[in-house]
Amino acid sequence: MKQIFLKLRDFDTASFQGKMRVFATGLLLSMLTTFVLQFAMFFQEWGRYNQTTNVIQALQYAAEYMFKAQAWFSVFEFFLLFLVVLVIINRYFLTIALYLILTIVMFVAEYMKVKARNEPILFSDLSEVTAANGLTGMVNKQLLTASIICILGIIIIAVLLEYWVKKRRLGNFGKAVHNMLFQAVGVRIGIVLIAGGILAIPFMVNADRNQAWLSHAGYERVVYSSEDDALWNGPLATFLSNVSTIIMREPSGYSAKTMREVQHRYEREAQNINVNRTSSKKSQTLIYVLSESLTDPNEIKELHYSGENVSKNIDQVMQQSTVSGKMLSSGYGGGTANIEYMTLAGFPLATYAPEMTVPYVQVVPFANVVPNVASLFQKKEILHPFVGSLYNRQGAYKKMGINHFYTTDSDKNPYPKKYQAGITKADYPSDENAFKFLESKISSSSNNQSQFLQLMTMQNHMPYVAGEYPNNNYHVLSPAVSGGTKTQIESYLAGVHESDLALKKLINKLDKSSRPVTMVFYGDHWPGIFTFVDPQKQAKIAHETDYFIYQNDAAKKLDNGAQKQNRNYASPSDFPAMTLQAMNVKVSPFFALQTDVKDELPAFANYTRGTFVDNNGNELKTKDLTTKQKKLLHDFKLVQYDLSSGKHYLSNSFTKK
Repeated sequence: MKQIFLKLRDFDTASFQGKMRVFATGLLLSMLTTFVLQFAMFFQEWGRYNQTTNVIQALQYAAEYMFKAQAWFSVFEFFLLFLVVLVIINRYFLTIALYLILTIVMFVAEYMKVKARNEPILFSDLSEVTAANGLTGMVNKQLLTASIICILGIIIIAVLLEYWVKKRRLGNFGKAVHNMLFQAVGVRIGIVLIAGGILAIPFMVNADRNQAWLSHAGYERVVYSSEDDALWNGPLATFLSNVSTIIMREPSGYSAKTMREVQHRYEREAQNINVNRTSSKKSQTLIYVLSESLTDPNEIKELHYSGENVSKNIDQVMQQSTVSGKMLSSGYGGGTANIEYMTLAGFPLATYAPEMTVPYVQVVPFANVVPNVASLFQKKEILHPFVGSLYNRQGAYKKMGINHFYTTDSDKNPYPKKYQAGITKADYPSDENAFKFLESKISSSSNNQSQFLQLMTMQNHMPYVAGEYPNNNYHVLSPAVSGGTKTQIESYLAGVHESDLALKKLINKLDKSSRPVTMVFYGDHWPGIFTFVDPQKQAKIAHETDYFIYQNDAAKKLDNGAQKQNRNYASPSDFPAMTLQAMNVKVSPFFALQTDVKDELPAFANYTRGTFVDNNGNELKTKDLTTKQKKLLHDFKLVQYDLSSGKHYLSNSFTKK
């Protein structure tokens, strides 16, 4: 009996020691994960909250972060994740291997996204995993190769250790490993339920309760910038804060009665506007050209370069256009589909909830109706010389009524190979070739059919590498930047110059067309390479891109000329109303409201909330608006809420002419 008691005591002691080793392992690994993810945030060129390219300083800042309450919340969450994986697969070394692989993947994703877009990984980004082929082309090849080698090494070591333990189970080492595992099925199920339940909280509660849950762990939301939010709270907390999405918070006074009044008000406004609108969309073509990462380098005061003016032709076209100016983007270095959504639907991101980050993923699939400018035309096609699975575009376009979406990975609507060539073999398809495909679509259109075409180019998409443009004569003179940054900027300058030349050829072709063509041309956002410009401290300039609405001679002749407009600063959400006015076509109550917003309100500053930019470039807050403007803004938010996530009190006639 005594011997049995001693054996049980020895077993309990060994088991307890084993569980303590598990606890220590999980704690160390979760601390490591928290540390390296924060290092990925700090080891950057942007200069926000101590970001630096000095490895030692970045390590120091990451170590200092570990003393914050937010850091230990991340440690706690990662520790629970380690436990869940351990009790499910019940293999000690394989658990460590899987956890380390996950850490490597998170580090690479976090580091590369912040480097490219000045933004951490958000929950909505998970929708992009289906487009892995497109994403890997944007990742630093050396970092990707090193990561793959590390992952393979970890797998090999883990498998060998597991095999060795299994073959020498009676050895002391094997016994020690055995005692670190949870053998009782009931205990394992209990751990999964408890730890998994805590991890699942952000996925199971609404946005406000999720916010309250995170605040108990010291989370302090930074509304104006997801990057600053992640630097302050940690990328995990920022990620979890965006899991429970609320599309838009209900505006005050929202009710069926209020929305009937709003509908009647803008039905009358549509009638007033349409008195002077006499053109028909019949036989007209509207083109949207989203020029990837196109901005005017000449507007960046700190930048000086040698070489001819990169945007000479764009400058000339803007002077000849019906309307032109600066577009206020919501993105910096990325976020293309969000800007695209605003230009089509006419709703700014600034009036949605902060948790709503990607409309194509979070709004369009669940909205009652998605009114958009393309839906006004009979034939609606979108051309994109890249993969089509990013941002849920395929599903979003289907709901928005697009007839055909041409992409390089589509079997149903393949983007023609003859238009896929780049400046060099390794490049994205050139703008010149993309414009040729666009021209072919216009020339093949039916004379009696109205046509909407949208082209999203890829030529100036990151990365920007040496040798991308042969005989590149552009050189950065100032400011003094690192060699890698200098190379990127010089390559980008050459790309903008090529886009500028291609645009001139496109304009010449459009002017020769007998079909009335109106073209909305805009850069979606800055490239993430001008690291000497702080996108928070210099937010307005860092979110300004060129835009113009150009009409060929055939379009100008309709109704004795184009409708000239004055909009020096515009939100992407202004484009539908501006376009319909330029074409002089009648509007529905929905577009009548957007026309009033465009005419009466300063432009939404989509890079932050509650801010506008007037025609002189001055930033205004909501409190600075007049009483009339505030009333119009409230009407706009009521309509946006009702159509996006409300009870759809507005009748279908509100969005139709």
